[in-house]
Amino acid sequence: MFNTNLFETDNSRPQRNKNTFEESSIVFVSDIFVDEYIGGAELTTEALFNSSPYKVFKLKSSELTQELISQGVQKTWVFFNFSQLNYNLLPFIVANCHYFIVEYDYKFCRFRSIELHEKQAGKPCDCHTAQHGKLTSALFQGAEKIFWMSDNQKKRYQKRFSFLGDEKSVLLSSVFEVKDLEYIERLRNARKEMKIKKDFVVLESNSWIKGVEETKKYLDDQQINFVSLGGLQYHELLRKLSEYAGFAFMPLGGDTCPRIVIEAKLLGLKLLTNGNVQHTGEDWWKGNLDEIESYLLDGHNRFWNELTHFLERDVVLSGYTTTHNVVKSDYPWRESISSLLGFCDEVVVLDGGSTDGTYETLLAWAEKESR
Repeated sequence: MFNTNLFETDNSRPQRNKNTFEESSIVFVSDIFVDEYIGGAELTTEALFNSSPYKVFKLKSSELTQELISQGVQKTWVFFNFSQLNYNLLPFIVANCHYFIVEYDYKFCRFRSIELHEKQAGKPCDCHTAQHGKLTSALFQGAEKIFWMSDNQKKRYQKRFSFLGDEKSVLLSSVFEVKDLEYIERLRNARKEMKIKKDFVVLESNSWIKGVEETKKYLDDQQINFVSLGGLQYHELLRKLSEYAGFAFMPLGGDTCPRIVIEAKLLGLKLLTNGNVQHTGEDWWKGNLDEIESYLLDGHNRFWNELTHFLERDVVLSGYTTTHNVVKSDYPWRESISSLLGFCDEVVVLDGGSTDGTYETLLAWAEKESR
C-alpha cells in the first residue's frame, strides 16, 4: 500500500494521542498520522491505535532521536512508514529496542517499489544487495514480528532475505475501524433502493504506481464509461463511490493491499483490477462479503494478540554486535559471536554494508542456526 494522497484530510475525525511518551508502554513511529494526512496506510495505523488496550504514544519518525530511544528501552515500539527516519539510528534501534514492524510497501528499495525502481533507474531493483537494503533488512531481522499487508508482499521480501522466515511473519492486511465498516455496510444496503449509475470509477492520484492514466486508457479501449473521483474527505468518497456500478484500479507495480479496492468490493461494486493488486489471491478475499468483513474485523486481534503475547512473555536474553568486512580481517569475529551464543537466547548481528562476503557468510550461519 503506497502512501499517496487519496483523500483530503478529514478534520472531523477525533485524534486521541493524549498519552505522554513517559506514561505510554507502546510507541507508534510513522512519517505522518491522520491528523496531517488521510491515506490507506494512515487509516490502518489509526485503526490499530484506536483499538489499543495499552497506552500508546504517536511519534513522527523525523523526531526520533537516540535520546528518546534510550528513554524508551523498556517500551515496545511499532514502526510503520519511516522514510523520514535517520538511518544512522538503525543500529541503535536494533541494539536497544523491542520492536515490531508493520510493512505497507517495500522499504528495502530506495524507491519503496520494485517496479518504480526499474522505471527510474532503467534496471531491475538491486537494493537488497546495497547498503540501504542491507540496513533495512537488519532492522527487519531484529523485529519481534513483521506484519505484512499481503502474502505476495511477504514472499517478495523472503525471496531477497530468506532469513525473514514465516515464524517472524504475520499476515495483517488493511485494518478498519468498526464504525467505518458499519458505514460501508449502510451504504451498501442503501444501494438496493437507489438508481445506480452505470459508470466505473477511477480514483485520481499523482502517484505513478497507481496507474491512473493507464487505467483510463484501458477503459477507453474497452469502451467502458468512467468518471474520476478525487479531493474528497474519506466518508464522502465512500458515499460517492457507492453511487456507481464499478471500480477500476490497475496499478503499475505491486500494491500490497490497497484499501480502496476492499472498500469498493464491500460497497458492492464490480471490480476491474490487475495482478499488481497483491491481496486478491488470498483465501479471505475469495469469500462472501460477510466472511471478508469478519476477516477485516479480526485484524485488530491479529495485531494486538501478538503484542500482548510479547508483553506477557517470559523475559529472554539477547546479544548484539556489529560487523563490517570482518571476513578479510584477523579479528576473531566467529569466536566473538559464538561466545554470545553460549549464554544468549538470541544474537542480533548488524552488518554495516560489508563488501568482502561478511553479510553473505552471516546469512548462511543464521540459516544454519535456525534449523
